[in-house]
Amino acid sequence: MENENRKRIQQVSGKFGFFFSALIICIPVFTLLYWLFFNSLPKGFTTELPVLTNQTLSLSTRALAFLVSLIPASVAIYGLLTLKELFKLYQKGIVFSAENVKCFRCLGYTLISWVGANMIFILLISVVLTFNNPVGERQIVAQFGFSDLATLITGAVVILVSWVMIEASKLEDEQAYTI
Repeated sequence: MENENRKRIQQVSGKFGFFFSALIICIPVFTLLYWLFFNSLPKGFTTELPVLTNQTLSLSTRALAFLVSLIPASVAIYGLLTLKELFKLYQKGIVFSAENVKCFRCLGYTLISWVGANMIFILLISVVLTFNNPVGERQIVAQFGFSDLATLITGAVVILVSWVMIEASKLEDEQAYTI
């Protein structure tokens, strides 16, 4: 029974690894497509932006917006690379090791970095999207919400759990060598 569960975990981990690989490719591609075709998107696709864009955006504005969008996208890709590495370990049957702990710690820092990257993104994208507006209609937006706080706390908890895991493995090693 235990061996079957382990094999199932390894199989599912392989599928998740493939899924994360696909997302790593899709994030920059979809981000590029979003900004490339921004002017022809239905209104519902642009409501998540911090500022309203009532005008057609030039190619240079959309290129800058794409570059700014790569800030949070790169953090997401790093997190996905870390998850891919973690699930590769699970696929090999490695569940409790220093490598696993390192992945968890990196995931915690990724969550914390995500908040910072998103704050920078909001600031810069608001400037990029309103730069060509007439004087007095340009905007700079800063945003920090409850979800950002929750993400920071989650990241800190994941880092703490990784710290506990490494200390537990040290204790286990000490006990293994105790006569």
